[in-house]
Amino acid sequence: MPTTSQLTQQIHDCEIELQAHRGYLKALEYGLRAIIISHPDPAGLIQTWQGILPGIADSHSSDDTPLFRASLRQGLSMLTEQIEAATGPK
Repeated sequence: MPTTSQLTQQIHDCEIELQAHRGYLKALEYGLRAIIISHPDPAGLIQTWQGILPGIADSHSSDDTPLFRASLRQGLSMLTEQIEAATGPK
């Protein structure tokens, strides 16, 4: 059985790894935002997104944890808002 010190170190290591992943995801988020804003065919982008969106959610309906699915839905919702905003007047 691990000691308290070992468990504390494992938690610390997990926190560091999570921070690294958050930074990586944030960079991807900003990159994706730039791609959405500058897409040459905003109407085609939203049509494609609306076509694949149901399949994305369905493919994760039972495989992952409730927290993962909730986070996925939140991320997909954010992307949908950004894509829809990009199709509006400029």
